[in-house]
Amino acid sequence: MKRYRVMYRSTESAENEMARFEEVDADGWRVDSEKVVLYQSAAADADDTPVFDVPKSRVMRIQEISG
Repeated sequence: MKRYRVMYRSTESAENEMARFEEVDADGWRVDSEKVVLYQSAAADADDTPVFDVPKSRVMRIQEISG
């Protein structure tokens, strides 16, 4: 599992640049139609488990943290 730092705006408004940070342990991330999802991988016969999501219009940066 990896650790990601997700930086995103707290509101939809680009004028309000109040950024928030979340550190999330996940196996990977993907972009769905409306949101960015960080997930944990499941067994071969099961779906991935979402652990964090945020609307893709609010995401500013996703950074993998090495450690």
